[in-house]
Amino acid sequence: MRFVGRVSRGLVEDSGLVRLDDPPFHVLVALVDGVACAIEDACNHAGASLSDGERIGASVVCPMHGYRFDLITGRLLAPLGLCGDQRRLIARVVGDEILVWDPGAEVAIVGGSPGSGRLA
Repeated sequence: MRFVGRVSRGLVEDSGLVRLDDPPFHVLVALVDGVACAIEDACNHAGASLSDGERIGASVVCPMHGYRFDLITGRLLAPLGLCGDQRRLIARVVGDEILVWDPGAEVAIVGGSPGSGRLA
């Protein structure tokens, strides 16, 4: 597991969507009902930055073609079947910051939601 970086919790609360630089694809960080979440920022359809998109509840709409993704799971919500889900990263609130890790292929989240589960 690789540490990606940290962002201010206050910045995420104020902005709704924050891009954390982690070339080449960067990470979109958000809070959903107080739970930190992080997905790959580059839309897997055409590469647009999802952090420039519109936040609708617990989802983000890609600014380029309107694809809508769940912020917690990265799942494509609409239109279905035209591209895949966004890659999900691990995000945790620690004090006044949100810390983000890239689990790679060898770490899984077990139990509860991504913001409350344990690392396996």
